[in-house]
Order: sequence, then structure tokens, then C-alpha cells
Amino acid sequence: MKKGMRRLVATLLVAAAVLPAGVAMAENNENDVRNTWEIQYDSMHPCIFNDRHISNDTIHIYQKMGQRGTISWYRGLTVTDNHGTLTDDDKVTRNSDAWGAGPSVMGRYEHELTGKLYGGVDATGTLMFYNKAFPAGGRAYGFMWRTGPRLTWKSGEKDSFSVGYTIMHCSNGMKSRNPGYNGNGFTVAWSHQF
Repeated sequence: MKKGMRRLVATLLVAAAVLPAGVAMAENNENDVRNTWEIQYDSMHPCIFNDRHISNDTIHIYQKMGQRGTISWYRGLTVTDNHGTLTDDDKVTRNSDAWGAGPSVMGRYEHELTGKLYGGVDATGTLMFYNKAFPAGGRAYGFMWRTGPRLTWKSGEKDSFSVGYTIMHCSNGMKSRNPGYNGNGFTVAWSHQF
């Protein structure tokens, strides 16, 4: 197993240990909105920039905070393992392997298509902190923005499974030392109401 995947598995195990405590603290209301948790996994691959060859495997853990009509709001934690290179001025190739974690928020529009099948669009924003300057030549923090369509199958009252296509942009928002990059890929998720 690759070192990066071992870190992701270890993080997922820690999250699984912490999750029941978070559920126990969640407030009860008549809709049990705050007792709904979702785990997402996505694998992103480079796109748009020819000199950014950075991929990442990412786990997102979200708690549903509320819902108004067809819009839901979530808060959570994102953990990512990044690997690849970037090229400066078409000359120097620099290693850009790093891992990071940070708080995240998500908004979701969702609409019933038929029966148990729903269509929607997610938009997320995450403040990431990395174990080193990332990408190479950047800073040890940055923002991860993600958006894309999602199909959700609500298999019962408490569980749903979904798959989506996601476009991602990462950068630190500064004028200097900001080698941002883009990615796209598929995401899968499981949601459960405790």
C-alpha cells in the first residue's frame, strides 16, 4: 500500500472513532437534520494547466447543519493526499507531494428526479493546511474549491448513495507564491441519518 494511501486509511479510522462522539453531541430536532452525516471520497486528476501534474485522493466528512427547501448546508473536515509535479517556466520540474487537512463547508441543491433518484449540484469551500509548502513554491496553506453535479439514490429513510463529477481549483489567494492548480474527477458518497 502506498504511503499516501496508508495516511488516508489511518485518517479514516480516526474519523470513524470520532464520528460517534460527534453524533452523540448533535442536537435533536424533529427532522433529525443534524444527525445526518456524509462521507465522500474523490480522486482528482490535473486539468487545464499544462505545467501542473498534480493529482489527489481526498476524503470529506460532513455533518448536515440545516435545510431550506431544496438547499442543504453542511460543515465538515477534509483530508487530502496530493502527489505529482509542477514545471517552472517550462524548465525546472519540482516535486509537489504533500498531505493536508482543514475545515470545510458545503452547499447542495437537490431535486427529486423520479422515485428514489435525486439530481443535484454541490459547491464546497475548504481552508487547507499542508505538511509543507504546496504546491512547490507555494505556501503551507490554501483553499480548495469544488463544484459539480451529483446523482443520489435514497435507498431508505436513513441511507443514500451518490456519485458525482467534480471540478476543483486549489490556490492560496495571494499575489505571490501562489502556484494554483485545477483538477477534475469522480466522487462517491454515503450518507446516513443516525
